Amino acid sequence: MKKNLTILILLICFSCLKNNKDKVVKKNISLVTELDLCSNYDMKWSKPHYISQLFWRLNSTKQTLSLKDSLINKLKIVRLDISSSNLKSLPQELFLFENLEELDISNNKFEDTEQLILDLKKLPNLKLLAFRYSKLKKLPENIGILNNLEGISLDGNILRSAESIGELNNLKYLSFRRNKKLKELPSSINKLKCLQLLDVSGSGIERLRDELSECIQLKSILANASKISFITENIGDLFNLRNLNLGYNKLKNIPTTIGDLEFLEDLSLGSNEIEFLPESVSKLQNLDAIGLEYNRFKEFPKSVLKLNKLRLLKLHNNNIPEIPIEVAKLPFLSLLYVDHEVISDDNINQLKEKNKKLKVKRHDALRRAPGKIKRKI
Repeated sequence: MKKNLTILILLICFSCLKNNKDKVVKKNISLVTELDLCSNYDMKWSKPHYISQLFWRLNSTKQTLSLKDSLINKLKIVRLDISSSNLKSLPQELFLFENLEELDISNNKFEDTEQLILDLKKLPNLKLLAFRYSKLKKLPENIGILNNLEGISLDGNILRSAESIGELNNLKYLSFRRNKKLKELPSSINKLKCLQLLDVSGSGIERLRDELSECIQLKSILANASKISFITENIGDLFNLRNLNLGYNKLKNIPTTIGDLEFLEDLSLGSNEIEFLPESVSKLQNLDAIGLEYNRFKEFPKSVLKLNKLRLLKLHNNNIPEIPIEVAKLPFLSLLYVDHEVISDDNINQLKEKNKKLKVKRHDALRRAPGKIKRKI
């Protein structure tokens, strides 16, 4: 009887292990399939801050004053800037540029955005679209028909809703910069499996929602100067992330799962309300720079002492009384910002003596103006 019971238990355990293995295999197959669907379009990454220069050429293109005059080279032209042209609809001449890949239609007065999208569909090779400062309150519902788009910049609009963005399943670059009315990322963002850069800096975004963790291709999140007070625990699922900028927000706590971002190179947490760093930060062994300035630290965050690739450390405008000598032992640390009214000369000299190559800069911008000392305590 006991023998039969033991065999039964073993069979159940084996079955559970097999099911779990099958789930992992299926998940990996699904992941590979998703990655295969993404194109190899060059994102033109710029280091050390992992910022994409994808729109650089379009942003540098001179405004096209006359499409008719450009028609002579219509088959050679791949980018056009028709921004600030007082347009109410797209001119018919535009559709003669069959090889157009990048287009700036910002700061115009389009009367029918649904029709605008239908017209843009006539440009079969369009990959980058700048649609900035156009007083957009809502993203057109039919924007998904532009399924070849790989980058869209919607900066400076007055968007309150952008759910249809999830239909652009080839998107790699998405910018909602300076959309002050946008309080929430669209829940459909989890459909953007190819997304590599998300820019919501200067927006009204209040949190990085759970669905964002499904965008596992993300390499750069720029969310500085927003209204963020909460980071999802699922942030650790973004294992490809290289740059995370959360400066100038309302953060008080950092989830321990941030330590799972093993490829992270640049972490900006300055100008928040943070008092402590989780110990898991010490696992970020590829971190090149970390900004902790203008926070509420009352003692040095010791997890930083294990960041062996760290080159830049910003600590100014906190209430840290002393920088431990161990900081100078970090092998690649070359630049350290400290508070000039709190950190003593002796402390700085000890650090420099220990590491001859270390530059220690006293930085305290808030106190350059005359008047009372201001400090977050």
